[in-house]
Amino acid sequence: MHLAWQNLLHAQLMRKKTNIYFRASKGSRLYKRDKYGQKQSWDLQTCLDVSYKEHDPIRLNVEFFIGLRNSIEHRFERSLLIATAAHAHAYVINFEAELTRHFGATESLADELRFPVFVQSLSPEGMDEQRNLRRGLPLEAKTYISEFEATIPAAIRQDPRFEYRIQLQPIRGVKDEADLAFKFVNAKELSEEELAEAIAAGKTGKVLIFEKLKANGFDDEMLPAAAANAVQEQTKFRFSVNDFTKMRHRDGVGPKKGHGASATFADGTNCIYSKAHKNHVYTKAYVATLIQELSDPEKHEKALGRTPEPSVPEA
Repeated sequence: MHLAWQNLLHAQLMRKKTNIYFRASKGSRLYKRDKYGQKQSWDLQTCLDVSYKEHDPIRLNVEFFIGLRNSIEHRFERSLLIATAAHAHAYVINFEAELTRHFGATESLADELRFPVFVQSLSPEGMDEQRNLRRGLPLEAKTYISEFEATIPAAIRQDPRFEYRIQLQPIRGVKDEADLAFKFVNAKELSEEELAEAIAAGKTGKVLIFEKLKANGFDDEMLPAAAANAVQEQTKFRFSVNDFTKMRHRDGVGPKKGHGASATFADGTNCIYSKAHKNHVYTKAYVATLIQELSDPEKHEKALGRTPEPSVPEA
C-alpha cells in the first residue's frame, strides 16, 4: 500500500506537469541520482506534503502508516493487524476513492479489493485471542500509535477517512435476490430505541452498523451562527461566530481562509456543502466535539487564547 500510494500520487502530480524528482540543490537544474544513475523521485511523504493540506484526514492516515512501517517487526505482525485494522480499512478505502476521483471509475479496483473479516472474531474464544494479541504489541509500537493520535484533533480522529471502524450484524430471515453479503445502514434511519439497542449490542461485540455519510444536502446540520449558539448554550461560555471560525480553521473543517464556498471543502462528516445555497453547514457531530472540548475551562482557554467568560453575566 505504501508503494501504491506513492505511485498514485506520482501519477497525479505528473498529470499536472509537476516535477517529481529531487534537485541536487536549491535552484539547481541537476537532479539527485541513486547508485544506478537514476533520478531520485519524491518519496511518499514529500508527495503528501504537496498534495494535501496539513490536517487532511487522508494525509494523516497515510502518514500513520509511514511511521508504523518503520516500527514493524514481522514477529509482531498479527498484533499490529489487530491494533490497526480500522486504520487499514481507511487506508485502502481512501486509496480507491482517490484513484477514481483523479483517474475515473474505469480505474476502480472495487472488483478486486476485499473487505477482510477474520473468522476468529466471530467467536468468544477468537475475541479473547485478539485481545491477547493486542496486549502483545511491542511498547515501541503502542507508544507510536498513542503519540501519533494524541497530536490529531478529536474531530479528525473520528473521521472515517482516518479510521474506519465497523461492527458486524448477521442478517436473519428469508433471503431475496436483492440481498448482498454486506448491508449499509444509515444510523439516522433508526429510531432512538433501535439505535440505543444497536449501540448496546455493539459493545458486546455482537452487532455491527455501517453509517453511510453524505457530502451534500441538509438534515440537522447548522450554519455557523447556529453552531456558535449551540456551543455557547451547552458550554455556558461566550462563544461567537468568529470563535467558531477560528476553531474550524484549526481543525481543517470547511473552507480555508481566503476561499469561498466549494464542495471541495465538504468532508461529509463535519462539513456539508449545499450546491443550491452555495454555502456550508456543519454537522451535530462536529459541534458536539467542540462542546466536549470547550466545556473544560483549561482547554477552552488554550484553544481560544483567553479566559472563558460566562455567556450570561452573573447577577
